[in-house]
Amino acid sequence: MGKTIVCPCHDVTVEDIRATYAAGYTHPETLKRATAAFMGPCQGKHCAGAVMSLLRELTGEPAGEPVTRRPTARPPLRPVALGLLAAAAQTGSETGAEAGGTGVAGATTGGA
Repeated sequence: MGKTIVCPCHDVTVEDIRATYAAGYTHPETLKRATAAFMGPCQGKHCAGAVMSLLRELTGEPAGEPVTRRPTARPPLRPVALGLLAAAAQTGSETGAEAGGTGVAGATTGGA
């Protein structure tokens, strides 16, 4: 029997979600942190429906009822220019300060 992938960005399978749920991660936010579902480049656009449907099945909720809100996609703290990210990737720099910007690390963490 093959694996059924529900999150193609991180190769999270139905079996992964079931095992994580059985381990006590029953809320979408905790499932997100334990499996990385919803956290790929698509920010859950490809997997949200499948994961939430599986969670609904595991909780025994009726099909029309939402289990809870799906986890939110979180954008960077402030806008980051793509050129700054590209420059950081090319130089291997963590901050990207050489490119004259506020820095990649500062942009995602608030500089704290």
